[in-house]
Amino acid sequence: MTNATQKEFVANRLRADGRISRNFCLKNYISRLGALINLLKKDGWEFDASYVNVETPFGKGKDYVYKLIKAPKE
Repeated sequence: MTNATQKEFVANRLRADGRISRNFCLKNYISRLGALINLLKKDGWEFDASYVNVETPFGKGKDYVYKLIKAPKE
C-alpha cells in the first residue's frame, strides 16, 4: 500500500473494480473493512454486500464482498 489512507485505498479499489472483498483487504493489511465501508456510507456511497463462494489453497471457502452501487461525485 502507498501513502494513501486505508479509506482512500478502499475507495480507489471500489472506483477501479466496482467491488472489494474482505480477503483482498486482509491480504493488504486492512482488517476493519466493515468500519471503512460504514465511513464511506456516511459520505454518500451505496453498496450491496453478500457472501460468495471462493476457491482457496485449502479448498472451498467463503468471502464477503461489497459491490459498489453508487459513489458520490468527486
